Amino acid sequence: MKDNDLNENVNREELEIIAGMQDEKMAALGQLSGGIAHDFNNHLMSIIGNATMIQKTDDLERIHDYAERIVHISQNAASLTKKILMFSKKESSINKPVNLKNIMDNTYRMMEFILCKEIDLIYSYDANDEFILGDESQIESMIVNMIFNSRDSMNNEFGIIKIGTMDTVIFSEMVLSHGEIIKPGRYIAIYVEDNGSGMNEEILQKIFEPYFSTKNKTNGTGLGLSVVFGTVKSHSGYINVMSKPNKGTRFEIFIPVLKGKGVPDKKKIKDKENNIVMLVDDDINVLDVEAEMLEDLGYDIVKFNNPIDALNYYKNESKKISFSVIDIRMPELGGKELFEKMQLINEDAAAIFISGYAQQAEYEELMKRGLTIIEKPFTYEELSEKIAKMYY
Repeated sequence: MKDNDLNENVNREELEIIAGMQDEKMAALGQLSGGIAHDFNNHLMSIIGNATMIQKTDDLERIHDYAERIVHISQNAASLTKKILMFSKKESSINKPVNLKNIMDNTYRMMEFILCKEIDLIYSYDANDEFILGDESQIESMIVNMIFNSRDSMNNEFGIIKIGTMDTVIFSEMVLSHGEIIKPGRYIAIYVEDNGSGMNEEILQKIFEPYFSTKNKTNGTGLGLSVVFGTVKSHSGYINVMSKPNKGTRFEIFIPVLKGKGVPDKKKIKDKENNIVMLVDDDINVLDVEAEMLEDLGYDIVKFNNPIDALNYYKNESKKISFSVIDIRMPELGGKELFEKMQLINEDAAAIFISGYAQQAEYEELMKRGLTIIEKPFTYEELSEKIAKMYY
């Protein structure tokens, strides 16, 4: 065989492999989009239905109940978008120093109560380090998800689930179960191990695909372990899985040890007598409801849907502004850039940053500077708490 024939065969094989990978990605995307459409349409149906019922009644008690449902349903929809972002590795979480041991302790106590008596849950926190840079709710959700996954592998029989941590030092690059290469460094390894039914190699390689499940529909399906994978990635971590049929499964998650245990102190608002808040958001509808929330909290609001206009106002009136509430993502001038220009005018400028979506790097940069961030959609109570933390 000639060299050019050999090269042609190799190139054809490479193209076939790439095409196969693309087909798998498209199939996974199809599963994901179908599940998302189903869940979102259910949420929207509930929101529209309850809003319609508000329009049809004058009963204040019923209006209050309908409004409560809308808030609850909207929060569920927001939770779904976060799962989607985690799966796509474009996370919108705020990673900050958190005590992993406290999270593990609380999760163990909760799961020990929830799991049936046939499941023996064994817990051990053996790592010397306790702090990681992370999101407390995501870490808890990740551990709970894996424990439930282990429970479901027991097939209603007596089983043992072991969870815990251990110190791990990686001295050289290693290839993990799904082809990822873990970098050298110090990690806290979180493990969840069971003696359940286990998995063969074919299933093992698919477990992080969205909406992939070996359960029947009555047992529930969803983003599942793909969300676990997204959470691991959002914490700069790695995941390794070991499993054999009828031999059980062990998940190991490696999270980098946090070198520094704290963050800079937030700049407190010096003049609490000044009651004017500058609000900047490019979405008019969101701007109006945010303004109403702040007004109900007792502030006088100057609002702008154009960051350039807001900056021009701030140049002349900075001394009158107590603090600002600024959307991170805006056209012409982003929230972070706007605030930097405000600091050149007034070094004591204070702000709460709000965002519907931002890159993890943006969050970490703002957090390292000790700045306050709140994610859309947020409630009245969450906004009030963020403001209180700026004062005290």
